[in-house]
Amino acid sequence: MLAVRGRFREIFAIYVATLLLALFFAWPPPPEVPPEGESPGTAGLFFTYVILATLAFLAIIRLWPWLLRHILAFLEIVFLFSTTALITVSYNLPVTLPYLAVTTRIIWWRNYIVQNISTAIIASVATAVVGMGLSPGVAAALLAIFAIYDYVSVFVTKHMVTLARALGATADEEGRVRKVSEIHMLGAGDIVIPGIFSVSLLRVGLLPALLSVFGAVVGLFWTMNLARRWKRVLPALPSIALPELCFAAVGITLSLFL
Repeated sequence: MLAVRGRFREIFAIYVATLLLALFFAWPPPPEVPPEGESPGTAGLFFTYVILATLAFLAIIRLWPWLLRHILAFLEIVFLFSTTALITVSYNLPVTLPYLAVTTRIIWWRNYIVQNISTAIIASVATAVVGMGLSPGVAAALLAIFAIYDYVSVFVTKHMVTLARALGATADEEGRVRKVSEIHMLGAGDIVIPGIFSVSLLRVGLLPALLSVFGAVVGLFWTMNLARRWKRVLPALPSIALPELCFAAVGITLSLFL
């Protein structure tokens, strides 16, 4: 599970940059949505994969906690190489870019800035690829499903709190030098899921996509202020999804008259 770590303003900056970068990578959008991207069942299938991955991580935390950081490191390197390779092919960049990205990440493994940049690259490309393959309706359903799941996983089952604490412990073991009270974390899913909806709206128009990003940013800002005030783990997606969907509706309505 990838995450962005740092002070609130740093997390906020990475969040905005990643969403905008995803829109850039996805522009111009393909003219048609593939058949599976129109099916509501795709959202359920995507959700099932996430649940299975979550269960696997929880089992690892319970049975082999020492193994968690090694698995996360391996997955991040694989994803970073794959996404930078896709960028290289798409924009005809030097073929050494993926190797340079991976080498930089490994050399500065304990540097949280390098880690956040790596997460932003992976999240933005994944967001663009998935978002281009879904219709806005399916992407909105996916956002709603994960918003409900995020709320339940934090306040009811509390397994997301367990994951967050495990990831936080992993970060501490990697030698972070700042005070623990200054370090906060935002999971990559809180970036990717809202971003997928924004990218899917590019087929409707650039204005709805940008306004949905603005709504997501407003929701994150509200969540971070509550987390700072209450000093506890909070689900980000519920408060991100509502303003994002509202601003997207405004954008779609405006696009009909512009």
